[in-house]
Amino acid sequence: MSDIKIKRLEDLSISPAVVSKLREAGYRTLEALAAANINELATVIGIPLPTAQRIVNQAREALGLRFKTALEVKKERLGIKKITTGSRNLDGLLGGGVEIKTITELFGEYGTGKCFAKDTEVVYYSGDEIYIEAIEEMYIKYRNSSKEEVYDDGFLVRVSNLYVPTIIEGSLAIVKSSGIYKEVVSDLLEIKLDDNTTLRITARHPMLVVTDGYLKWCPAKYLRPGDIIVGVRRSVKLNELGNLRYVDNLKEVGLDSIALFNGLTYRSVKDIEVMRYNDYVYDLIVPKVHYFIDPNGLILHNTQLCHQLSVNVQLPMEKGGLAGRALYIDSEGTFRWERVEAMARGLGLNPDEVMENIIYIRAVNSDHQIAIVDEIMELIPKENIRLLVIDSVTGHFRAEYPGRENLALRQQKLNRHLHQLNRIADMYDIAVVVTNQVMARPDVFYGDPTQAVGGHILAHAPGVRVQLRRSRGSRRIARIVDAPHLPEGEAVFAITEVGIKDVEE
Repeated sequence: MSDIKIKRLEDLSISPAVVSKLREAGYRTLEALAAANINELATVIGIPLPTAQRIVNQAREALGLRFKTALEVKKERLGIKKITTGSRNLDGLLGGGVEIKTITELFGEYGTGKCFAKDTEVVYYSGDEIYIEAIEEMYIKYRNSSKEEVYDDGFLVRVSNLYVPTIIEGSLAIVKSSGIYKEVVSDLLEIKLDDNTTLRITARHPMLVVTDGYLKWCPAKYLRPGDIIVGVRRSVKLNELGNLRYVDNLKEVGLDSIALFNGLTYRSVKDIEVMRYNDYVYDLIVPKVHYFIDPNGLILHNTQLCHQLSVNVQLPMEKGGLAGRALYIDSEGTFRWERVEAMARGLGLNPDEVMENIIYIRAVNSDHQIAIVDEIMELIPKENIRLLVIDSVTGHFRAEYPGRENLALRQQKLNRHLHQLNRIADMYDIAVVVTNQVMARPDVFYGDPTQAVGGHILAHAPGVRVQLRRSRGSRRIARIVDAPHLPEGEAVFAITEVGIKDVEE
C-alpha cells in the first residue's frame, strides 16, 4: 500500500455529500468500500447502481484490486513482508517469518495439562504381579530406583517393565509405559458421576465422551452435568487382566477404534466443582496410545508464540519487524503481560513502550468476537496495526454450539468470521495469526491422535497451518501441515525466559 496515492474516501472522485453518506452508512475506509456489495451500497446510500459501481471500482483500483498478470503477482509475492519469530529455524520453516496478507494458524497441545490427583489409583503389571496403587506411590517407588529429572514444567521418572491395560484391535491389551510425570497445579476439577465415582483431574485432561453417537475426547473444562463419560466394564478390573497379551512395539499390531470394543460402559456426569489443590498432579506416559484404563474402568488419558510476535512486529524492518502495532483478541484469558515484559527486555526494548503498542481486548463470546473484527477496519490504518492475533479463534464457537444439531450454524458463523479475517489480511497488508484448539481422535491409535478443530471450514481458510508440539524441556517442534508455497518440514525452537529462541546445542 506504500505505492498507493489515494488513502482516504475524500481522495476519490466523488462529492463531499456522497462521502458523508458513505461514512454514515459505515463505509469509512477504502477497504470497506472495496468489499461492498454494489446493490446494497446503491440502496443504502440512495445513488444509482452505475454510480455505486464506479465508486467501488475506484476504491478497488486504489487498493490494487484488479486483474493482474502472473508476473505482477510474482513481483508482489517477492515483496511480501514478514515478522520474525525470534528463531532462525522457525523463520526458515515459514519461508522467512510470519507473512502479511494471509492467515497463519497455530495449533497443538500447549502444556502437559492431562494430569490427575495424587491419590488416583492405577492398575498396572510389573513382572508377573498385578498392582493397584495410588499414582503418587508409584512415582515414589520408581523414583527410588530411577533418576528423577526435570521435564517440561515438572519432573519425570522413567520406568521399565511397567505395563498398563488399554484397548487394541477392539480388545483389551497390555501396553508398556515409559514414565511417570508430575507437576504442581493450584486447582483441580472434581467430577462426580452417577455411579458415585469421583474424578479429580486438571481442566485440560481429556475424557472420552459420547456426542451424537460418536466417541470424542473432550477436555474436562468443557464437561457439563448430564454428559456421558465412556469407560469399560468393571469386570475387567482383575479377572480379565490375566488373559491380556503384552504389547511392546505398537508398530507390530494393527490398531483399531475403541468403538469396536464391546465392553464399554456409559456413565453420566452428576456434578462438577472447582477445588483448590496446590499440590502435585501425576500422569502416566503411554507412547502412541496416549491413554490407559484405571481400576474403576475409566479411560484416562498455546500462546507463547503469539506474545512473541506481538513484540517482534514492533521492531524495525531491518530487524525482522514491521515497525507497527499489534491487536490482540483474547477469547480464553491466555494473554500474559508478564511474558510480554520479559520478551521486550530480552530484545533490549522498553517494556512499557512495547505494551503500549499492543492493543488488547477480551472477547466474551463468539458474537462479540465477530463484532470486534467488524469494528477494527477503521482502527487498523488509524493505529498502524500490522499484526492481528486471535487466541483462540475456535474456543467460543466450540463451547457455544455443541452437538451435531448445532454444527451447521457453528460452521456458518465460523466461515463468515474466517472470511472477515482473510479480507482484512489482504486489504490492509497485515499479518493475521490465529491459534486453534485440538481434539484427540479415539480412532487414531497409531501416530499423533490430535487434530485441529473446526473441520474443513478452518482447514481451508488459513494460508499457512502450523502444528506445534512439545519436545524435551523447553524445546518445541513446529511442523508445516498445509501451505501451498512452502515445502513440508519441521523446525525445533526453544521457549526461554526471554522468549522464542533457537535451541542451544
